[in-house]
Amino acid sequence: MTIETLVKRTGRLLAIPKVVGDVLKLLDDPNSRQSMIANVLAQDPALVVIVLRLANSPAFAPARTVDSVERAVMLLGRDHLRRLVIAGAVTQASDRLPVQTLLPLELFWHHSAYCAVIARLLADLESPTLAGTVFLGGLLHDLGQLILFSQEPEAAHLAFLRSLGEPEAFTPQDAERAELGFDHAQLGGALAEHWGLPDILCACLRFHHDPLMAPDAFRLPVILVHLANTAAHLAELDSRDWRDAPPVDPGVWPLIGIRPEAVLDLLEKAQFQVLAVEALRNPRLNDEA
Repeated sequence: MTIETLVKRTGRLLAIPKVVGDVLKLLDDPNSRQSMIANVLAQDPALVVIVLRLANSPAFAPARTVDSVERAVMLLGRDHLRRLVIAGAVTQASDRLPVQTLLPLELFWHHSAYCAVIARLLADLESPTLAGTVFLGGLLHDLGQLILFSQEPEAAHLAFLRSLGEPEAFTPQDAERAELGFDHAQLGGALAEHWGLPDILCACLRFHHDPLMAPDAFRLPVILVHLANTAAHLAELDSRDWRDAPPVDPGVWPLIGIRPEAVLDLLEKAQFQVLAVEALRNPRLNDEA
């Protein structure tokens, strides 16, 4: 199994609906009207529901309720709506993956939601204009891992056991490369490229474990997703001990104005927001809150 064949196979399984491409083209066209965008997106009612849930989540915190696609364009702008549509399409597509127990969807999206929320909160401190981008990068950062566990479960499990048994010799990514020849971050980035997602988003998926390897133009958003990934693990464990989570590359701290203690201060705030993001897939969670 090569990364190319796995991307092609998974790309067919998780094919992004044609309506998404049509909507993204309209969003890129400054002459298109809001009503045109809404009419095309309405061809996929399930996607519209997900987009509107996300538009009303703490991730975007609109001043007024977003109750239609046209209103989303008006209140949030085209760039935000583009990210909403991508997030909605990938969220919807993930439900088509085969059921497996090694990485249940609920566990995957719980971590992803934490990473998305924390990445946005970090962007608010460091570079607010990146908030929407890194939210989406955080939400999708481990997509390659989900694909590995659903498409190559035996190899993914062996890699997990190897990193668990020899943590000083193998990081999880090292173990994946030893078993498969590539790791989940490379796979996620390759799939994002296959789908034609924006370069900045492809970089967030591809380099979230190796932020200093990211192209200069995308290094800051990748760093924010990298930090958010570690912080998400801490939040899930309700820990404030950096040793309980995947390590942060020490080279990132001199490149940003955020200090380690400021990251930890965000965790409690993130815990109040993450449920609304998880409810993208399972609206019943809103009723249980």
